Amino acid sequence: MSQDSNRELILSYYKALEAGDGEALFAVYDPAVIQTEWPNQLKPKGDRRGLEKLKSDFERGKGVMRSQTYDIKTLICTDDYAAVEATWEGVIAVPLGKLQPGDVMTAHISTVFTLRDGKIVNQRNYDCFEPF
Repeated sequence: MSQDSNRELILSYYKALEAGDGEALFAVYDPAVIQTEWPNQLKPKGDRRGLEKLKSDFERGKGVMRSQTYDIKTLICTDDYAAVEATWEGVIAVPLGKLQPGDVMTAHISTVFTLRDGKIVNQRNYDCFEPF
């Protein structure tokens, strides 16, 4: 795929995440996708997920977050890769640490995607949460 096509793919991924649109979100993933979330404040041991686990975690997350936004600072695309630097803000729906429903969580994230045939085949998330 071209760099422009890959850029549109990644932007559609973030748009679907923000909208909570699972159908649009999972349309951009290859069925054999592997997503690695490196250790962070929410997942001290990290996580490694295939498509089915991504889907179930997405549905579970919809009950935890009222809304979320991604402010993309950097988006670099090649023919096979994309790298994103962004600030994520999520309004929580349940108590979490010192936060109460309606409070905002913030994370500074970098995500590296491997792309093939217009789909995400590998995703590596590096999420740095502000204290909560």
